[in-house]
Amino acid sequence: MMKGKMVGLTLAAGLLILGALAFGYDRSEFMFLDEIRPGMTGIGKTVVADDVISEFNVDVLGVIDEPGDKSDFIVVRVSGEAIGRAGGIAQGMSGSPVYIDGKLIGALSRAAAWSKALTPIGLVTPIETMLPVLDEVKENVASTPSPDAVLPGVRLVDGFTPPSPAAVAAAPDTIFAWPVATPLLVSGLSGRALSALMDGPGAEPKGLIDSFLPLKFDLDPRGLSAYNLRLNPLSGGTTAPGQGTSPLVPGGGLGVALATGDVTIGALGTVTYRDGNAVIGFGHPFLTNGVSDFPLTTVHIYDTIKAYDASFKIGTLGEEVGAILADRMTAIGGRLGRSSHLVDLSLGVHDADNGATNSLRIDLVDEPRIMWYLILASGLQAIDSSLDRIGQGTVEVNYQILGDGMPKPLERHDLFLSTQDVAVYPPWQLANIVAFLQYNDFQDPKITRIAASMQVTKELKAIHINHLELDSDSYSPGDTIHYTVELQTYQGENRTVEGEIKIPDNLDAYSIDYITVRAYGGPRPLESGENPREFHSLEELIDAIEDLPSYDTLTVELFAPDPYSPYLDALQGIDKVRQDFTGYFLYDSREVQAYLYPAEQTPEKEK
Repeated sequence: MMKGKMVGLTLAAGLLILGALAFGYDRSEFMFLDEIRPGMTGIGKTVVADDVISEFNVDVLGVIDEPGDKSDFIVVRVSGEAIGRAGGIAQGMSGSPVYIDGKLIGALSRAAAWSKALTPIGLVTPIETMLPVLDEVKENVASTPSPDAVLPGVRLVDGFTPPSPAAVAAAPDTIFAWPVATPLLVSGLSGRALSALMDGPGAEPKGLIDSFLPLKFDLDPRGLSAYNLRLNPLSGGTTAPGQGTSPLVPGGGLGVALATGDVTIGALGTVTYRDGNAVIGFGHPFLTNGVSDFPLTTVHIYDTIKAYDASFKIGTLGEEVGAILADRMTAIGGRLGRSSHLVDLSLGVHDADNGATNSLRIDLVDEPRIMWYLILASGLQAIDSSLDRIGQGTVEVNYQILGDGMPKPLERHDLFLSTQDVAVYPPWQLANIVAFLQYNDFQDPKITRIAASMQVTKELKAIHINHLELDSDSYSPGDTIHYTVELQTYQGENRTVEGEIKIPDNLDAYSIDYITVRAYGGPRPLESGENPREFHSLEELIDAIEDLPSYDTLTVELFAPDPYSPYLDALQGIDKVRQDFTGYFLYDSREVQAYLYPAEQTPEKEK
């Protein structure tokens, strides 16, 4: 969504002095907003190809002045061989340092369009607003533009995408700006796994754990593209051994890793400034994550590709050399020599039809907002690459999740069946379980390892619940119900299951005149007479996730009306009996009602 901004008014002489020092930084190294004047010229630095830092020309057009300081920008015209070769301001250039008279004024962070400037123009995030991020990662500088530098009567529209030429031409007093999208480098994902990562997976399959447990979390349905991350169409994986990388100096490349291993996902930008082991870059947020813990990597830049909509750098992530610790509106900041906490994701898939086995091992960043997408996409890739098909089948899954903040490991077994697309169920279920843990109300699980082993067959291994029969049509509290369940395997044999369930002695037959017995497969939703389950600890939540029956479990459950509910059909579960049919998906349900009488009024039961 775009937002309009009215900016500064008059051209007036004057200079606001900040003093020789600004919050501990030597002013001789920087040029702050109060010194910027239209007509000043300088240079920018960035890598266009082969990890060589190139310079481009910069001409200052003026300053955008907004309330506060995080929406102030320096408007510049860019030119030169590097800009021509790159096809303008390219994705991956964000963070490119800009200098006037050898002093750093900030980072190129946005491309822009203005009908009064036909050559490429961009917005520079002032260095004053970026230095607090450097302070944050090192263990505030005021931003006050000079009045005579402010562009008079110019309106800024700061959006997410380039405007149409017609919109630019129709608004001569408006500068349209958009962040230089952060190119996302992805390898190891393809097809719908890649689409699910970037654009969201679409509709959730029915019958997963979040339909039955009272926990909710919000996810942006647009995938990682919602964070202004744009998939690099020529992404590489990691830098090959012996291959050079861009130097971690102003103008050099800067990488942020989200996943490494058999799947590599990371972002590419430019270093703006380095102070010892502390670096800042991008000139805009990455995920706007605030306090962060992402691997900081070197990068190798092959080249910059011209494109009609937006040029982009192509490259690969290098080795991890530090950690990104701050992700703010004006910059990201990291520290060399630090390591990030990563989560070990292990996925194994066995195709029972042809005996093929495939596995993926990936290290993921521990960031709940995006881990859901990373797990889902990786899981889809593992299954699709193993099966080499999309369609029907039955899949058995065993999950294990460990964490330093978890009172015990979480272990769960699931079975899913689909006549259309069986592959979507296990990774989606796993992503939901992890999200439940990460968004629990009690404590940080500090997840260290996530493992899932899956066995898939094209065969529809299903059992239909055909019939349920009780040994009587009337009972009293304390009686034992004997039941018989008739089952039918898919295109196979009939089976019969017999069992018993006792009616509690304290069930009030004076208030309740009937009971219901139901046979069903898998979990069930709450009845209208039941309250959502309450949790008081992470351990209780883990128990609930483990205890929720899978679809290869047959449950015979006794229900009774809720005498205190205003709804006549409000039921509540009283007791249940479960039986496992490992490897078979039980579907449909059957239920039988019987009268309930006080013991002294019970009619003679049918023999």
